[in-house]
Amino acid sequence: MTRLFLYLLLAAVLLFGCQTGSQKPAHAVQRVISLSPHITEVIYALGQQDKLAAVTDFCKYPPQAARKPKIGGLLNPNLERIITLRPDLLIGTPAHEELRQKLKAEGLPCLLIPNDRLSDVFTTIDTIGAVLNCRNRARQLVRQIKDSLNAYARLSAGKISEPIRAMLVIGRDAPELKNITVAGRETFLSEVWQLVGGQNAFADLPVKYATVNPEAIQTHNPDCIIEFKFGQKWDEKKDRENRKQWSKFAMLSAVQKKRIFVFTGDYTLIPGPRIFKLARDYSRIVKRFNMEK
Repeated sequence: MTRLFLYLLLAAVLLFGCQTGSQKPAHAVQRVISLSPHITEVIYALGQQDKLAAVTDFCKYPPQAARKPKIGGLLNPNLERIITLRPDLLIGTPAHEELRQKLKAEGLPCLLIPNDRLSDVFTTIDTIGAVLNCRNRARQLVRQIKDSLNAYARLSAGKISEPIRAMLVIGRDAPELKNITVAGRETFLSEVWQLVGGQNAFADLPVKYATVNPEAIQTHNPDCIIEFKFGQKWDEKKDRENRKQWSKFAMLSAVQKKRIFVFTGDYTLIPGPRIFKLARDYSRIVKRFNMEK
């Protein structure tokens, strides 16, 4: 297989999307390296794991993925290791642009797919389905995810009189409550929350993610705080300590009414096939608000 053919294939996918997927021979791409957990999940969900030559150290779902050869971290993978594995294609995100340039110099094609928005989840599935010649399965997967998301949206519909304004916290320094980083409007975290009837308290952010100061938090005064503590073990003791830390913001409505929710699922910050579980978790918050009426 020539590298020229692969570059032509990638160009076709980027130009025409999934419409080109069924027109390519099944042997077009046989060895793929995933540069991100959500890409690994998509490849498994599409049943194409036999083509997965390697993954990053952070690709741990499904459990079988952890047994695949590793190429290092998310943004600083081992270039020599990648070359040794001789992949037909690497798939990453725009954050891997610098790596893509290095791979290009080695004659290795790398496809970068955006991963910030909810729509990017479906684009990723469609694009990988086209590249790996499983477009029909990709269509089915997209439909299944959309059906699940819509089901949770319907479940929450009409349950609240006005949108619940949430501050979506993806990171902070504990226990000092410094460097609080929140998600803005144009992120899948925000869009899924909106889908189930919520509203991002920081929808006015000009960027996707930002560190906000205490004054801005007080000004926005969210109805609830949703914290993402990806993959952490959680119990009642930790929850009490977490609420105690937020008591420094006693003036906030969310703190006064004890509306601080912590998400620890290993799927919560991954824009992949399990994103419907995020909608499920969000809908439980909406249900709680409804019960408080």
